[in-house]
Amino acid sequence: MKSRSLLTVIVSMILIGLGILLILANFDIISMEISTVIGKNWPLLLVVVGMKWFIDAFRSNRGGSWTAGSFLAIYASLVVLGNYGVLDFGFGDVWELWPLLLVYIGLHSLLFAKKSKKKGKRVKVTFDSDRGEGQNHKSFVGDHSFSEENWNLEPMDLWTGVGDYYFDFTKAYIPDTNTSIQVRGWVGDIRMLMPQDLEFQVQATANVGDIKVLDQEAAGLRKELSYKTQNYDEATRKLTINLDFQVGDIRIDRV
Repeated sequence: MKSRSLLTVIVSMILIGLGILLILANFDIISMEISTVIGKNWPLLLVVVGMKWFIDAFRSNRGGSWTAGSFLAIYASLVVLGNYGVLDFGFGDVWELWPLLLVYIGLHSLLFAKKSKKKGKRVKVTFDSDRGEGQNHKSFVGDHSFSEENWNLEPMDLWTGVGDYYFDFTKAYIPDTNTSIQVRGWVGDIRMLMPQDLEFQVQATANVGDIKVLDQEAAGLRKELSYKTQNYDEATRKLTINLDFQVGDIRIDRV
């Protein structure tokens, strides 16, 4: 918490200083050359923030997100290079970075999938959507985890451009009703742990990737898998899950 507060203070002070310099330049109190230098280089702030997020993701109890951090650092660096004419890249060219989606899914498979299987658990990441698990939530890049003890399950409609989701329903308070869960995005790694006594139905789709629900696996280029537990129709306490990703690794297990 202290390091995060310190970062906030540093960024806030830099932004205040930047704003003051630009105001002085507008009134010709300082030369336009200084404001031009600031205008070209201020995205370096985003590079610093992105690198901090990236580093914190690999340090215990520091939060952060390696996907969000690396994307922000790369994007801001390209903007700076574009400002100096090294590359033809500006703030509006963010969509040109879509191949990073493939890089992220590949790196995740190489660096994290094997590691998580060996350890039998995943790194816990706090989901920062204003603590509203039952609310709609959209984010471009981010990793989200629902694994706290006695977390309250509510209907969900979640979308992420690039990110991982981890649901541990064995630790959740699940109401005696049919709870709808929808998770969509471009690139994602989705893991769900189900208790033995919970009935559920899943509709999972991934254009590229792997889908495995208990002992069933999807095959083919555009992979789809529908699964329903034996007592789903009769149960009052159950989950109805819809997962839809362009590139995804989807797995649901019972424990």
